[in-house]
Amino acid sequence: MVTNRTFTMIKPDAVEKGHIGAILEKITASGFRIVAMKLTQMTASDAKTFYAI
Repeated sequence: MVTNRTFTMIKPDAVEKGHIGAILEKITASGFRIVAMKLTQMTASDAKTFYAI
């Protein structure tokens, strides 16, 4: 059985505008299942590491 996984990051402007709920609804309506969720704030160092990939 093949298991596909994906990562989603909601950007700060969407969080500030209160769009988290609508974004999560669109994700689940598209057939994805959310198995874990974490709210965190990236440091500048975290962002550099993440975007270096």
